[in-house]
Amino acid sequence: MKFSRHIAIIGLTAALCSFAYAQEKTPEVITFLEQQGVEVVDTFKTKAGLTGYAVTINGRAVSVYLTPDKKHAMIGNLIDAQGNDLGAEAIQRLITGPANDKAWQRLSDSNWVADGKASAPRIIYTFTDPNCPYCHKLRAAAAAEIAAGTVQLRHIMVGIIRQDSPSQAANILGAADPVQALLQHHKMLGDGGIEQDQKAIKNGNAGVNANTQLLQELGYSATPSSFYKDENGEVVSTQGLPRPEALNKMLGK
Repeated sequence: MKFSRHIAIIGLTAALCSFAYAQEKTPEVITFLEQQGVEVVDTFKTKAGLTGYAVTINGRAVSVYLTPDKKHAMIGNLIDAQGNDLGAEAIQRLITGPANDKAWQRLSDSNWVADGKASAPRIIYTFTDPNCPYCHKLRAAAAAEIAAGTVQLRHIMVGIIRQDSPSQAANILGAADPVQALLQHHKMLGDGGIEQDQKAIKNGNAGVNANTQLLQELGYSATPSSFYKDENGEVVSTQGLPRPEALNKMLGK
């Protein structure tokens, strides 16, 4: 099951940042894009000599580049010979970073299962579907850090993958011991997961529904979708199971 990407938080950030941009004379091609529904947050310079525009298109953060004659625009990534995205830092600074900072508080206030010690120096919020194989791989990858007390995974239980995902998520979230229920479910995944407890499902339903709505509102459509703070204290988000290098960074290795 997939959701359309509506990023309300990015929309709020864009509204706050667009004032400075509005003071400049807008090239006609950029005005045309705005008339098509593109929301310009701000401009930025690139080492390639092109002016970049940090924009949102249907809630998605995108880079737009203006040609020197100011009559043409290119939408998408601008890379150098090493494959570096010349707009990535600007998009993070102007759109994604502020949006993620606001998201962090909402994640903290959501309904999650604490997997690991509360004293762990690294907190990772991750949207988890009980039927998501990549969620289970993420948990397995983090097992050593969780056992060592350096990472706490906060599983925000959602139900989006299969028809029985909502009830399974509620079964875990509403259990008397949610952590034990989650870990047992991981062990029994090949056999369909833990036995359903109607009382636990009733207790967990509202929390799972709220979590699933939060996932949508943050603009994500798949699990795992994870958030953590890097060494500079900036909130970083990932969708899906990160590649090994990015996964190690997320786990603080």
